[in-house]
Amino acid sequence: MKNCMRILSATAVMLAAAAALAGPPVEVTFRNLGTESVKLQLTNANETSTYQIANPKPHDEVKPGESIRFTVQRLVSPDTNGAMLRYSQGRKSCAFSTTFVMMMSGGIKQPKWNKAATPAGGATCTAVNSGFSSNYAWKAEFTMK
Repeated sequence: MKNCMRILSATAVMLAAAAALAGPPVEVTFRNLGTESVKLQLTNANETSTYQIANPKPHDEVKPGESIRFTVQRLVSPDTNGAMLRYSQGRKSCAFSTTFVMMMSGGIKQPKWNKAATPAGGATCTAVNSGFSSNYAWKAEFTMK
């Protein structure tokens, strides 16, 4: 019984430590505004790691007019988080990113959120950050057409 309690206590401590190191979560919504299905493309380490830790996993294919939603929270640092995603259809593709970093300015920590939507092959892509909360969690919406 003592060993069981020790194992449970150690597990609880490790989980609490991991949560303390986690950056603020981002809730990502991806909307396909086009007339054809788009497919997920993982072309770099950032996109692959986003896919691996996303909850639930982004869909491999998003049909026209459909949207998906997932959350990403990295366990690297309480001062950073980000999500990167790329969808494509034929020659068209959109690479999306949203990041949070706690910056030091004059000895004071200040939060900064960034976003990017990079089109290729004639695609139209947008990225919007919103819904900022007191724990620095935020929402990102990516659209592709």
